[in-house]
Amino acid sequence: MQDEHRKAIQNNFASLVEQTDLDHMVSALFEKGVFSEQMIEPYKDLSKDARSRKRQLYMDITRRGPDAFRNLLDALSDAGYWDLVRELDPNSSLHARTKISAPSTSMHNENQYVSIKTEKEKAKTRVDIVKNDWDANDSDTTDLNSVPHYHVVKSSKFFEDGDDIKLYKTRGRERGIIVVFSYIEFLNNSETYRKGVDVDCQKLKYLFSEMGFRVISYKDLTRDETVKTLENLKNVIFGVECVFIVVSSHGYERIDSSDTDIRCKDLRLISIYEIIEYFSNKKFPALHGVPKVFIFQLCRGSNMEFIDSPIRFVSPDEPSQQAEPDGLPVVSQSDLSGLDCRRYIDNAPKTPILKRDRLFSDILIAHSTLPGKVSYRDPKDGSWYIQTLCEVFAARAHDCHVDKLFTLVDKHLHDRFHIQTSSVDKWGFNKRLYLHPGLYEE
Repeated sequence: MQDEHRKAIQNNFASLVEQTDLDHMVSALFEKGVFSEQMIEPYKDLSKDARSRKRQLYMDITRRGPDAFRNLLDALSDAGYWDLVRELDPNSSLHARTKISAPSTSMHNENQYVSIKTEKEKAKTRVDIVKNDWDANDSDTTDLNSVPHYHVVKSSKFFEDGDDIKLYKTRGRERGIIVVFSYIEFLNNSETYRKGVDVDCQKLKYLFSEMGFRVISYKDLTRDETVKTLENLKNVIFGVECVFIVVSSHGYERIDSSDTDIRCKDLRLISIYEIIEYFSNKKFPALHGVPKVFIFQLCRGSNMEFIDSPIRFVSPDEPSQQAEPDGLPVVSQSDLSGLDCRRYIDNAPKTPILKRDRLFSDILIAHSTLPGKVSYRDPKDGSWYIQTLCEVFAARAHDCHVDKLFTLVDKHLHDRFHIQTSSVDKWGFNKRLYLHPGLYEE
C-alpha cells in the first residue's frame, strides 16, 4: 500500500471504527479478495468486543498490498459510506454525489440494529476541515488531529441502589448511545458559520466512545431531514441502557414561552420541545423507563448581560477572548396569546378507570445557558460548555452520577469562563444515572 493511502487510513481511523458495520465490511473485503477465509476468523471472535475487532481490521488492511486501498474504497462506497470515501480519497467522484441523511454508528457487539438497507443510506457523518472566517492571520484550516483527547477515568466498581433513590441500570455492554445533531453552515451563508463546532463533535465522539457508547452523528440537516431522522431513530436505537441527544446550532428565544427555536441548514426552525416530543413514552415506547439526557448547545436569547467582579484572577489557562454567541433574537413563529387554557382545565382527565402513565419521564435536559441568554463558542477550541462538559465527564463520570456531573460542569464553567450559566431541567428523571465507564457486568 502506498504511504499516502496508509496515511489516509490512519488520519481517518477513528471515523472508520466509529461509523462502519463490522460484519458488513468483513464480508465485503472478503468478497473482494483483500482477506482470505482464514484471515477473517479473528474478526469473528466474539470473546472480543466489536470495536476492538474493527480497530484490528483497519490496522491489518494497511498491510494487505497495493490494491487494498482501492478495494476498501469500493467496499465503503457499496455500503453507502460516501462521506468516508470522500475523506479517504480527495479525488473521488463521490464528491459530486448528493448526500443522503443517515446515521453513522459505532457498534459494540453483534446485535445488528441497522439493516443493510439502512447502512447503504449512511452519510452526513463527516467532520469537515473548514474555512477559517475569523482571522486572516490564522491558518485557514482546523487540524482535527490536534484536538485534545481526554483521559477518561474508568470505573472500578458498580454503584448500588440507595434507600430512597434508586439507580438506572447501567451495567451491560449496551451501555448507551449518543446522537449528535450539529448545524454549522447555513443556506446561502444567511447565518454565521459556526466555527469550532467541528472541535466539539470530535471531543464528544472521543469521550463517549471511551465510555462505551455507540456514536451516531448528523451534520447540517434541513428541517425536513431533521424531522425524518428523529422519526427513524426508533429503528436504530434499541436495547440500550441510556440515550444522550446533543443538539448544537444557533438558537432563538420564543417570546412568552420557555421553549427555544433551533436553526436548521435550510434556515427553517425546529424547537427544543418538538425534538423532545419524539422521545415521549407515546412516540418512543421502547425507551419508556430508559434515561434520556438532552444537551442543547445554543443561544436561548440575546441577553449578554453580566456583572463586573471586584476581583478577578487570571489563570495561565485563561480562555480565548474571541467568543461568538450562538444566535440572535427573532420574533417567534408561534402566537400563544390566544391560547384558551380554560378548555384544557375543563377537559382534564377524570379519575382513571384503566391504568395510565405519564407522557414524559426519565428525561434530563441540560442547557448551555439560561432562558433569554446567549451561549458562547470559541472559534478555535469549541463552545465553552462542551469544552467544560467533556473535561468534567472524562474526569468524574467514574464516581459521580449524571446530576452531579452537570452541577460540576456549571461550577467549572463559571470558574473558567466566568459569565455563562448553564441549567438543567428534569422531567420525571427520578433515579440516579451512573455511566460506569469501562465497567461491564458479565
